[in-house]
Amino acid sequence: MKHTIVAAIATFGLACVPSISAAQDQTTKLQDVTVTGEPAPYAVYAVDFDTGYGLKALVGHTHRQYIHAQRAAAASEALRRQGLAMSPYVTVAIDNSGSGLARQVQLLDAGRNTVAIVNVYCKGGDPSQGRRCSLVSVPVSGGGALSPRMASTLSVAAVDEGG
Repeated sequence: MKHTIVAAIATFGLACVPSISAAQDQTTKLQDVTVTGEPAPYAVYAVDFDTGYGLKALVGHTHRQYIHAQRAAAASEALRRQGLAMSPYVTVAIDNSGSGLARQVQLLDAGRNTVAIVNVYCKGGDPSQGRRCSLVSVPVSGGGALSPRMASTLSVAAVDEGG
């Protein structure tokens, strides 16, 4: 009985070998295949300070989007602080799940001096309206003299909540 089962499995396996190789041949002939990732579940806004670093705001227009934005911002900040980030952007997550907001983000250097201020303005409403936020950089006297390498030492001050 065992010999019959082993022989049947071996015969079936040998019978499948040509179909497996044919399937492999067919998949290797595919061309112009485009693989796209899922779009980010949050909006990304950025401001560049023309000094080699900037601020990225990941804005969630729903609570779920905000949670995704928080995770992405935390991962990005961890890489930036280790000096492993692809770009020296400070990343923050913003919750715009209400009717709109106005917030201020301050970037601080290692000595706790303000080097940049960015006002974030978002309007609420229908997500199909397109871009709903804007970032406005506010001039800081004596600030912004950091090099891109020093951008890994930047930190974010408490974000002011406005209605």
